[in-house]
Amino acid sequence: MSSSPSRNPTNAEAPPPQPTSTDAVAEGSSKKVRKPYTITKSRESWTEEEHDKFLEALQLFDRDWKKIEDFVGSKTVIQIRSHAQKYFLKVQKNGTLAHVPPPRPKRKAAHPYPQKASKNGLTVLFYNSC
Repeated sequence: MSSSPSRNPTNAEAPPPQPTSTDAVAEGSSKKVRKPYTITKSRESWTEEEHDKFLEALQLFDRDWKKIEDFVGSKTVIQIRSHAQKYFLKVQKNGTLAHVPPPRPKRKAAHPYPQKASKNGLTVLFYNSC
């Protein structure tokens, strides 16, 4: 026999295998393993000048994010919507009298789902008009 360590699976030096996301699914577990979160781009704070342009554009264009993006020039629509959401919450919390454009009206559904209501054992279909 050789003096090298054997390849016996009961060898205490070998760490146990780590389960993979497919192992978790195969075992019937409903918990999924997430991919690690990687930051692709560093956060950029809004400068005072950008925020002032944002406020001016908000007055001019209400919630037309594309026009606000063009007006501000250095932020994307997604960044502007996120900034607006935080700004609106701050205004609401502080109770200041800043201009907050009204929310976009909800669109009516083209084909609303029917709602069932039972009346005296009869089923009556109501169509949602929201």
